[in-house]
Amino acid sequence: MTLSPDTPNRQWILNRRPQGDVRPDDFDLVVGTLPELTDGDVLVRTLFFGYDASQRIWLTDDGGYMDPIMPGEPMRCGGIGQVVASQNPAYQPGQIVEGFMAWQDYAVMRADGPMPLRHLPDAPYPLSWNLGVFGVGGLTAYFGVTDGLKVKAGDTVVISAATGATGSLACQIAKLLGARVIGIAGGPDKCRWIVEHAGCDAAIDYQNEDVGARLAELVPGGVDAYFDNVGGDMLDTLFLHMAPKGRILICGAMSQGYTDVKVQGPTNYMRICTHQLTVQGILLFFYADEIPAAAMQLGQWVQEGRIHVEENRHEGFEKAPELLPTMFTGKAPGKLVLHVADPA
Repeated sequence: MTLSPDTPNRQWILNRRPQGDVRPDDFDLVVGTLPELTDGDVLVRTLFFGYDASQRIWLTDDGGYMDPIMPGEPMRCGGIGQVVASQNPAYQPGQIVEGFMAWQDYAVMRADGPMPLRHLPDAPYPLSWNLGVFGVGGLTAYFGVTDGLKVKAGDTVVISAATGATGSLACQIAKLLGARVIGIAGGPDKCRWIVEHAGCDAAIDYQNEDVGARLAELVPGGVDAYFDNVGGDMLDTLFLHMAPKGRILICGAMSQGYTDVKVQGPTNYMRICTHQLTVQGILLFFYADEIPAAAMQLGQWVQEGRIHVEENRHEGFEKAPELLPTMFTGKAPGKLVLHVADPA
């Protein structure tokens, strides 16, 4: 692909810090120029944008676990792109890579960031799966279940937001390890889906059922391991239904909307003491060196048909801002991705 200095570069720019829920009009579409490369930079033409709830916290003044996105800057995301120019000898034009990029046609990516800039080889599955089952969601689910919660055969595991990109895969991985899995989701259709497609033995509809009462019926002896994606009242309820020496993994707090780094804390936290619970967080950055081996294991399970992959795919660069709010308003199951372009 031949580029010139006047090659247009569409960008979705943050025009203001969102107040409350993020909205499409918090972003402006502008046409900029190609970024200049410095040593170590890799310029890619974007192919796919991935969506994660944590993008919302990057829009706050604090930014959470990453630097905040400033007004006037393009929105950051995980994505897939094709290298078109490089100041890093390990990345050559034409190669397909995955990592942190931004909502623009051409973005600079680097290999020395918090996550590896992965080369994506030809494979017998859709390229976009590298953002889902082989991306942040799948890898977080894998490490959360196997290392964080140390799930073993015979455990009873509860997973909230069980239709999400992370939750749905955590359900399946826990089931593969021999656990009894109970998923929590909103509405009868989603509860049916997690039983039929995500390997759950039972489902709790938090919109129409009393979660605590259902847990008491399903797990009278207590929950061995809880994979928490929502925080808030749900986490507080689970504290009351954990088995002695149970394990809780804090992966997210989607119920809080990520509009601030301060979220509702649990009032039942003394159960940590009285039931000798273990509560641990997870952030994929800490597993950077282990990602290739984890992706290989996930690939084997997918190839063997033991993991169901669900993707919520949309088309068109212009849709980028309107999809982000759906992370908090009940999107369809699976990983949310936006297809922007095809490889050259």
